[in-house]
Amino acid sequence: MVRSLFLFDMTFWLYLAALVLYIAYIFVRRPAMQLAPAGHPTAHIEEGEGAWATQLGQVATLVTIFGWIVNTLALGTRAFERMQHSGTFAPWSNQFEAMAYVSWAIILGYVLLEFRYRIKAIGAFVVGIGFIAMGAASLLPYRYQTAEPLVPALNSYWIYIHVSVTLTSYAAFAMAGGLGVMYLLKERAERRGSRSRVFAGFPDLETIDELGYKAIMIGFPLLAFGIILGAMWANYAWGGYWSWDPKETWSLIVWLIYGAYIHARMTRGWEGRRAAIYAIFGFLMVIFCFWGVNFLLSGLHAYA
Repeated sequence: MVRSLFLFDMTFWLYLAALVLYIAYIFVRRPAMQLAPAGHPTAHIEEGEGAWATQLGQVATLVTIFGWIVNTLALGTRAFERMQHSGTFAPWSNQFEAMAYVSWAIILGYVLLEFRYRIKAIGAFVVGIGFIAMGAASLLPYRYQTAEPLVPALNSYWIYIHVSVTLTSYAAFAMAGGLGVMYLLKERAERRGSRSRVFAGFPDLETIDELGYKAIMIGFPLLAFGIILGAMWANYAWGGYWSWDPKETWSLIVWLIYGAYIHARMTRGWEGRRAAIYAIFGFLMVIFCFWGVNFLLSGLHAYA
């Protein structure tokens, strides 16, 4: 038990360090600027980073990856502890473990995004959410942080697929929410004519908007699959596919919210500012479904 909690604590501090490094990277990064008139023999564009910013960005990426590795080890160690207590190795069997897994999935998604698009400035927003998830987990009472034996309804093979798929969808929505915040800050700065080097270092608005949309397009089918798997598990455990339990109801609400977003984007051209605001709103609903329902509303999922 102590081993996994120590690794989870290490993950928290590493993600904090990565967040600080990404924020520092944004502040020291220089916006790209042309050093000679177009067509001039010596014309070229200076890269948007100096040597110091480049090194800072590389360190931020390495710390993020190392934090994710430690997070992986923490979940693996907790899986071993779970096997000893309950005979199941799913390291997302209570609220603390679920938060740690969501953080793991968010950071993994970000690392893949950075390797694909080479945009480090996004780390200040997405890695920040992963850090907040770990911080929220660490604030839970100690009894939630331990690998206590599972209640019979949870001690099932369904926990491996239903919970992991649903939590992964939450991670995708979290990335979209972080990108939505980034979009609004960038758009506000451009609207005001700000020449701040901070906002100049952000990706262009079209790129931020497109990445947020892609994150939602990953999360939406995953959540649908998770809801279907949850209904199948409910029938196995309680004898019915749907009981309008608060957790079930709010999961459906969240799915409908993102379904409305996708419909509006495809048919009404919802892009840019409206899409960013909606992505943030959707993520707030995910937070309530994931966190608020468990502690504020009683139901069949209250033990989660």
